[in-house]
Amino acid sequence: MAQYTPRQALATPDAQEFGFPHVPYKIQEQLMQELFRVLENGQVGIFESPTGTGKSLTLTCGALTWLERHEALVKSEMLARIVAVERELEMLQKEGERATDWLEAQGKSRLQREELHQLQHLRGLLEQREQQLAEMRERVKSRKKQRSRDCRPKLEEAKEEKPASDSDTDEEHETADSLEEPSEERYRPVQIFFCSRTHSQLAQIVSELRKTPHGKWVRCISLGSRQQLCGNPQVRSLKQVGLMNERCLEMASQKKSQPNPSKRSRLTEGVASSQGRCPLKTQSLVDSLKDLALSEPLDIEELATEGLACGACSYYASRAALDQAQLILLPYQLMLQKSARQQLGINLQGSVLVVDEAHNLLDTLAQLHGAEIKRQQLERARTEILGYKEHFQKRFSTRNLLKINQLIFIVKRLLKILELSKSSRMLRTYELTAEGDFFNIDLHELLEFCARTRFARKVQGHAARMQREPQPSENQPPTARSLILQRLSKEQEEKEKPRQGKRKLEEMQEASAAAEEKEAQGKPQGKLLPEATPSPIRPLLAFLETLTSDAADGRILLDPQSESLKYLLLDPAEQFSEILQQARAIVIAGGTMQPTQELKEQLFASCQDRLIERFYSHVVPQDAVLPFVIPNGPKGAPLRFNFAQRGNPEMLQELSMLLQNLCQVIPGGVVCFLPSYDYLDKIFKHLMESGSLERISRKKCVFREVAGLAADQLLEKYGKAIKESAGALLLSVVGGKLSEGLNFADDLGRAVLVVGLPYPNRQSPELEQRMRHLDEKLGPGSGNEFYENLCMKAVNQCIGRAVRHIRDYACVYLLDERYVGTRIRGKLPEWIARHIVEAAAGKGGFGAVQAQTARFFKGR
Repeated sequence: MAQYTPRQALATPDAQEFGFPHVPYKIQEQLMQELFRVLENGQVGIFESPTGTGKSLTLTCGALTWLERHEALVKSEMLARIVAVERELEMLQKEGERATDWLEAQGKSRLQREELHQLQHLRGLLEQREQQLAEMRERVKSRKKQRSRDCRPKLEEAKEEKPASDSDTDEEHETADSLEEPSEERYRPVQIFFCSRTHSQLAQIVSELRKTPHGKWVRCISLGSRQQLCGNPQVRSLKQVGLMNERCLEMASQKKSQPNPSKRSRLTEGVASSQGRCPLKTQSLVDSLKDLALSEPLDIEELATEGLACGACSYYASRAALDQAQLILLPYQLMLQKSARQQLGINLQGSVLVVDEAHNLLDTLAQLHGAEIKRQQLERARTEILGYKEHFQKRFSTRNLLKINQLIFIVKRLLKILELSKSSRMLRTYELTAEGDFFNIDLHELLEFCARTRFARKVQGHAARMQREPQPSENQPPTARSLILQRLSKEQEEKEKPRQGKRKLEEMQEASAAAEEKEAQGKPQGKLLPEATPSPIRPLLAFLETLTSDAADGRILLDPQSESLKYLLLDPAEQFSEILQQARAIVIAGGTMQPTQELKEQLFASCQDRLIERFYSHVVPQDAVLPFVIPNGPKGAPLRFNFAQRGNPEMLQELSMLLQNLCQVIPGGVVCFLPSYDYLDKIFKHLMESGSLERISRKKCVFREVAGLAADQLLEKYGKAIKESAGALLLSVVGGKLSEGLNFADDLGRAVLVVGLPYPNRQSPELEQRMRHLDEKLGPGSGNEFYENLCMKAVNQCIGRAVRHIRDYACVYLLDERYVGTRIRGKLPEWIARHIVEAAAGKGGFGAVQAQTARFFKGR
């Protein structure tokens, strides 16, 4: 794709020129202007703006203001440059007429002619693109006039139209059903990819965008998986993303149903009509939905709703809209994984990437690029591949049969390794292949074969057909139908015999499946149920793909207890390098980004000269937050909630008294974060047995988070109790569902308590290996720094649940004597650290804390 890069630099706008929906705060002005400079200069920016400061809206307005001005500059400068080059050529031609050396004169004008040709070509592509956008806007206008009509076609009409391209070709991985790239050259403008952690956070971006002037001109599209966007009831009923992908692609590969029902074969009677192509993928309807989605900002739920209303596939419409969109919203899981980018057709070349809520970016990269395969999956994969091989063995070419045998051999060796292992251990990738004795198999070539031949889907389809086949009965003779099917199968085999040795795997699969397809069509609808679990072949191939990565980047955890092999990514730099190379500029933002040293060392070590860091304070007044470090309990005992001491009776008693006393003076809601679910249960039991729970309940209703249960109902009851009574106490867990992404504004969170320092389990094999790797790569002590930072980022996330807007206020209590240390306190958010009150015994102890808390809320 062609793209024009302006020579002229854009000037940074004034604060009032960013299209902010209200008068921006000072830190919002600074963030928008600094962001503008980062995008213009092609830099990498790391920004921290506390939760509740309007960070996401600020990022959106800053980025879109730059994009609008950049596009205007591209058009004006391109036209001006064409005029200037034409004048230069005209002057050179006049000089050439007077020159005595014709060759010298032609040489001088050659570069100008080439530049002019390139500029005119770019202008033509740009005008062509603008013409397409104008036509799209006209189509949307005409369709909006007919919105009162039902745009859903009849099912029969939808089936007759050509479905949208699935692009499931042999050259692509079978899950990479990306739309086919147009062959003609097109102009490629700069796009902004805005990523956040969840779709609900992206929906808030759309809601805020509509309040700004940018919402009227920007072409915005939300990307998601089939789980969010698919409207086909058959696919949606499968729930799991893997099964939904497989079913959708299976429907796409179905042949079009016969238009005349009276001419159907008797063997196809009883087949559900839904076994044909998906009617929601009708090309005209997908194009119509695409135009509508680009004409006004829609969040992911609104896009799915529009698809259902129009009878079109929202998933494929969003992908079709990707090329013409200016602002693309997507969860960062879809951006950070190369296979997901390829599947969605994302091209980052020359684009801008904004990653919001990026405090756990390193963890997300490690999680996305890890892979795990369990013994049960390996055994099932072995069974399915062997069954597939035995069924079609005579039809495979020698080369393809070799690849299938290699895959079976690898599966058997992995099962053998799990069977012989007695204890957990870490292996490098080459150590696993050597121990499994398949080090001499070219995994790259094997994976390419599986992708090219759509091996996983074919094995899965064969296994599904085998499951649907009726079991033979010894007491009953074969039915007439089964005899017919056997005869058809034999006839098909006889037809194929002369060419059997020369057929490729793909051709033989289609030919040999003809009789089986007739048999499958003859079965009643009730037999055509989806699998209960996804195919094991894809997890197997994903695990084998990790074995092709650099041995220094990861390790294999062999765990006989859980009967699994798990690949752990230790160095995410390689996985992020393609994004870093392709994107024009990258913005990493979050409410709790500090400490950032690991992020810079692991992801941006190769571009330190492009790196910009900015950390902003909170928008609330300085007296709106009162943070305490409480090293001693009400009875004076030192508070140290480490794993060894937090369960002793003295600590339990101190914590129960502390909760009881604070609940007497804090209005509204109190949220207490504890290190683990086990410790929460222990505290709750102690509160009940000691009578503290009853005493607290006289003042506030008490709620607790339960592992594995949805948080929505709990939060609803908690909020209702605060409105109808004097308040409520919510016991939750650091790292749980309530510690990230939730809003405890106003009375929902007048106080936040963090009990102890929530260090993760240091004995975890994964954590041990990661710390050892950091020590080796970045120097001694880097592993401990990483370990401590994991803890402090979790603490900072908990603190950020309260104080969500400029008029909000709250108290923060850090309950542990270790918070007194300078090292720990230095990793707290700046807007908390500079106001901390240390409640030491010599400064009045806990009594002073209770008194200051009462005065703080009395003045509100």
